[in-house]
Amino acid sequence: MAAAPVAGAIRGLYRQLLGAYGPQGWWPVPSQGGYHPGDYDTPRAPAARFEVIMGAVLTQNTAWTNAAAALESLRAARVRLPSALLGLSHARLARLIRSSGYFNEKAKKLLVTAGFFSRRGALGRAAAPSREALLALWGIGPETADSILLYAFQEPVFVVDAYTRRVLDRIGLIEGQESYDEIQRIFHAAIRPNAPVYNEYHALIVEHAKRHCASRPRCEGCPVKRCRYRDGPPAGRP
Repeated sequence: MAAAPVAGAIRGLYRQLLGAYGPQGWWPVPSQGGYHPGDYDTPRAPAARFEVIMGAVLTQNTAWTNAAAALESLRAARVRLPSALLGLSHARLARLIRSSGYFNEKAKKLLVTAGFFSRRGALGRAAAPSREALLALWGIGPETADSILLYAFQEPVFVVDAYTRRVLDRIGLIEGQESYDEIQRIFHAAIRPNAPVYNEYHALIVEHAKRHCASRPRCEGCPVKRCRYRDGPPAGRP
């Protein structure tokens, strides 16, 4: 598909999803009431910003409810800033985040990430790290790095996840083998840098995937107008 039609389809999909589901209020900050529809300046305080950073690590390979439970355990232990997290032993940190799964590995990732932000000495919005610096950290891949940049620091970078890949594949905008960066470039080319829109769009894709575009599609009532799965998957595809 040519670049112009793809860009138009990306913008059209955003309008369809927003019209169907409304503002999603991502990223949820449990200590500040969770989701915050229409508020794109959250988090504001350093502690809330670090909570988003921890959540981006904790939600790797698990449901958000499990990550949120781990965040609540950390908050109960008064762990809200890098210095407090670095004051924990690996063993105790792993116990606190057990609900998130892969807790020993994630404890190491959190300690590495906390050390990085502790050395920077600031967690203000203007102190956003570079994407390259985040990707250089052990255990931080593109999706986690971009989640930190977009949701903790309001940097205009689009987050690509498995839901994004699934939705775009099913509506025929990708073939399914594209890299993370290739898919991200599709969104960046279609929509000028805009953190609130990127925030909302990613959250809407997740909501749509949960309601309709699951691993086994639930097409009845789907708000997406053009989808090659509407009448069943193409031959040879799940």
